[in-house]
Amino acid sequence: MTRLFVTALFLTSLSMNANATANAQEPASADTFEREALKTLKAAHAAKKSVVLHVGGQTIAGAVKAIGPDAVVIGNREHANIIVRRERIDVVEAD
Repeated sequence: MTRLFVTALFLTSLSMNANATANAQEPASADTFEREALKTLKAAHAAKKSVVLHVGGQTIAGAVKAIGPDAVVIGNREHANIIVRRERIDVVEAD
């Protein structure tokens, strides 16, 4: 009887560890690039943090000033307004 109980306990712990490992390895879900980029840009604007946009191999850094349906306006020390087409953004870097 004790041997059966120990075996059952052992098998239960193995299955619990397998489930915990499977759940721990699942990545967090993400939406489309456009929605994730928009969410990141809005968060940076609200927090008044700067972002780095990668557009066609170029990098553009600055604070998000405005977000439109097809453009993002950022500004930095060199340029008061930099208008970037949202469809051209390859990467958004933000903290």
